[in-house]
Amino acid sequence: MATRGRATIPLLFLLGTSLLFAAAVSASHDEEEDRRGGRSLQRCVQRCQQDRPRYSHARCVQECRDDQQQHGRHEQEEQGRGHGRHGEGEREEEQGRGRGRRGQGEREEEQGRGRGRRGEGERDEEHGDGRRPYVFGPRSFRRIIRSDHGFVKALRPFDEVSRLLRGIRNYRVAIMEVNPRAFVVPGLTDADGVGYVAQGEGVLTVIENGEKRSYTVRQGDVIVAPAGSIMHLANTDGRRKLVIAKILHTISVPGKFQYFSAKPLLASLSKRVLTAALKTSDERLGSLLGSRQGKEEEEKSISIVRASEEQLRELRRQASEGDQGHHWPLPPFRGDSRDTFNLLEQRPKIANRHGRLYEADARSFHALAQHDVRVAVANITPGSMTAPYLNTQSFKLAVVLEGEGEVEIVCPHLGRDSERREQEHGKGRWRSEEEEDDRRQQRRRGSGSESEEEQDQQRYETVRARVSRGSAFVVPPGHPVVEIASSRGSSNLQVVCFEINAERNERVWLAGRNNVIAKLDDPAQELAFGRPAREVQEVFRAKDQQDEGFVAGPEQQQEHERGDRRRGDRGRGDEAVEAFLRMATAAL
Repeated sequence: MATRGRATIPLLFLLGTSLLFAAAVSASHDEEEDRRGGRSLQRCVQRCQQDRPRYSHARCVQECRDDQQQHGRHEQEEQGRGHGRHGEGEREEEQGRGRGRRGQGEREEEQGRGRGRRGEGERDEEHGDGRRPYVFGPRSFRRIIRSDHGFVKALRPFDEVSRLLRGIRNYRVAIMEVNPRAFVVPGLTDADGVGYVAQGEGVLTVIENGEKRSYTVRQGDVIVAPAGSIMHLANTDGRRKLVIAKILHTISVPGKFQYFSAKPLLASLSKRVLTAALKTSDERLGSLLGSRQGKEEEEKSISIVRASEEQLRELRRQASEGDQGHHWPLPPFRGDSRDTFNLLEQRPKIANRHGRLYEADARSFHALAQHDVRVAVANITPGSMTAPYLNTQSFKLAVVLEGEGEVEIVCPHLGRDSERREQEHGKGRWRSEEEEDDRRQQRRRGSGSESEEEQDQQRYETVRARVSRGSAFVVPPGHPVVEIASSRGSSNLQVVCFEINAERNERVWLAGRNNVIAKLDDPAQELAFGRPAREVQEVFRAKDQQDEGFVAGPEQQQEHERGDRRRGDRGRGDEAVEAFLRMATAAL
């Protein structure tokens, strides 16, 4: 027994030594994995700082950390399954190459193009900390009504996109397209609508207060449709689609609207009520209305249908008998029409070689008065742009009708909010809106200069994005904006703008002949810019500031400056030749 006990001691010693060695190897391996993971995280953070805008650094860093944690969980699962180092090495290699295709490649592609869904507004966060919360690409629109013969699509409610757009939570932007010889069946919408006919021609009928009005609509017309009025629309053009861009002021539910077709609306009532109200039989009702339209898709599918040529001729005839909208005298008489008002037939408010601006407001089109909306169309020539300006009261809801270009919007709220939220996000959490309000109140109680401190430290962010046909963008009041038409395109950049709260709004120009800086007193200019007033006036009162509303774009201006330099060089050469000739003449 003693001999057996002495033989067991070396075995136990060897077993303990093996366990200690295995633990040391495992610890060394874990330390190496931690170092590798730390290096990968550090590389990802560096990419965030180099490739992403400053106000999105915090979000990008958090994505790096989340990917790191997820990677670590995957490694533990793989180790538990016995996959060993091969799977770990593949994941480390993929992680070390740039946080995977999704984390880096897609972000770089979206940032470079300026067209990613997230930047265009389709995936902006609820609190408005997206890179471009004011710009929406064509894919940001959702189909509300769809059919083989046309559709209606709309942007999401603005307060769901960004908290910075809560001021227009009751408004929606929509686009209707109706195919040639198609008919939008009679129905009503629980929202006031103001539309602009961007393309095509058709016949619109509105029944309001028991009065029926039928009239033709065509490109350039502004249309006003009150909530609850029964309407139907036909595209009488045999070749082109009828396209209408519009805004809807929702009434029943803020930010929500519904189109009610007449037939399914009636069919939803019980038969006993309908037979009593219409004084008819069940058989006739069944033949007329069919089965109750209970499914939403069935309602949508019958909203836009095909019309025969005979039916279209009859609609055109009724419109020609009652159509007065396009034949009335010009304002002020024309402005009293309740039908349509054609912007493109009016004298442009601003016109030069760089673009034209057409406007309709309550003074020129009386139907806009009760909605407090101004409708404007900007037609910008390739390579030109609007002079920087801001609206004092109006929210501007814009839809690109034709062409392509860029838009720049200066946002003070985005800069301040994003910086604050970066700091909070770096600490591991976001502050809610209620917490921010409590924080402000506490600071006001503690110090009366809280608002002044915030203003002194305020930073502005510029939202830049490319836009093309079907894009939309929103400009809140007090936000300078510039719209630039691409110099490479063959067509003008055409934008229709719906300006809400238009009655007391003023458009303030920051450049051009009527810019507000040039109107400041000399001391105000010196104090604002920290330079002598003469230097300020050399910029804002220069002879080159003679264009109004529309000016040369960046590329046009660069080409103009290069031409001036070439002409200057030729001028200096001519002066040298003249001097030589004078000297030669004097010598002779």
